[in-house]
Amino acid sequence: MATVEVAYALEAKPAFYKWSDEDTRSLIAWRAANASLFTGRRNAAMSGYETYIASRGLEGRVNPAFVKKKWENLKQKYKDLKCLKAVSCTKAGESSATSWKWYSLMEEAIGGTLLIIPPVLIASSSHDDMAMMAPPSMMMPELDTATTSMMESAPKRLRLDAMEMLTGVQGKEERFEVEVRQIVVGETKEKEEPRTGEGAEGEERRHREAVEREERRHSEALEREERRHQEAVEREERRHRDAIEREERFFREMRDREDRRDRETAAREERFLALLETLSKK
Repeated sequence: MATVEVAYALEAKPAFYKWSDEDTRSLIAWRAANASLFTGRRNAAMSGYETYIASRGLEGRVNPAFVKKKWENLKQKYKDLKCLKAVSCTKAGESSATSWKWYSLMEEAIGGTLLIIPPVLIASSSHDDMAMMAPPSMMMPELDTATTSMMESAPKRLRLDAMEMLTGVQGKEERFEVEVRQIVVGETKEKEEPRTGEGAEGEERRHREAVEREERRHSEALEREERRHQEAVEREERRHRDAIEREERFFREMRDREDRRDRETAAREERFLALLETLSKK
């Protein structure tokens, strides 16, 4: 799979394509409507994104690896905001999610297919000590024979999807723990201190800064992706120009050799004729 993606990434592009908001909106709608194309089998995702590129008339302007990266970035940011919204239970967490312009479209597209399980907080007697544990739904209960048979008879794709989602959630636990710890400590301080106009102003400023940081990180990721795409295009163009120059040099040298041979043959013929003429005079 990695080899196929690298091959797609190195395909020649005649020009750099500027990805627009309309392209993003179209990609989200198309990906939700054509989820059946992405079966998890080898090269299925690349074939699906090739179909999308053909439907949009973008052949030769973008490649499947580029479109796949765009979709993965959208899905990752949606997951992060969804989890932050689930664990914060505050207006700040709600606003962080809804302030992203693609959140509602991603919610309609894949909101019902993701497994978002926030951690459970257990507050100790000290405000500085916070214990975190996985929710009961994360603990694997003992399965009876009927349930085991049902899971074994389920389609392999569904089992793989469930395992992939569970692995992704477990991989983000540490990051969620840090974010939740910060949120809970901030809420605890708010309860202990009187709510003043200055405190509300500071909270709004922190929220704005958090949203700006998130948007800046997202835009920087998009810029890096576009820069890598442009560099790949330039490398391919350089290789193409070098190949053309080598070919032209080869044909030029071949013509020079042929001209030189023709001149040498003509000179030999002239010398031979001159020798014959001298002999005939004698």
